[in-house]
Amino acid sequence: MSIVEYLGPVLGVWKGVNRLRMMPTDDYVDSVAEATIDITARAFVTISYTWEEDGDPQDGLLLIGDTPEDGGFIAVWADSWHTAPTMMSFTGNIDADGSLKLDGFYAAPSGPDWGWQIQIDPPTKDQVRITMHNVVPGLDPYQVVEMSCQRWS
Repeated sequence: MSIVEYLGPVLGVWKGVNRLRMMPTDDYVDSVAEATIDITARAFVTISYTWEEDGDPQDGLLLIGDTPEDGGFIAVWADSWHTAPTMMSFTGNIDADGSLKLDGFYAAPSGPDWGWQIQIDPPTKDQVRITMHNVVPGLDPYQVVEMSCQRWS
């Protein structure tokens, strides 16, 4: 299945809540979120979104494409708070439960690279849910971000 086929049914504008926490023992902090899902260059899907961190507006962009040779996906992610001033690259696939799972890595201050996972739950006509997990070497991944939105238009 191509990324356009997978996310085509949820093109449009979505509004909801972004939940953020830094550490697995921290409480989540909620903010208003908006996401726009669109097709670009006929074969890619973009998810652009906004949210807030301590009242400071933030935004991000996820560009997802296909890897026809293996039926998987590639993605590039940039976020004004999480990745700025750089971008992260990802590879992934659709899991057995229907979720799109993307895996990337970033340099840690000391030691080996850490991982970052972005998951898009199986999309429905009424809800889009995106979660992001930090992957610290030697520990279980823990959720950092949950964006849950309902269709706006």
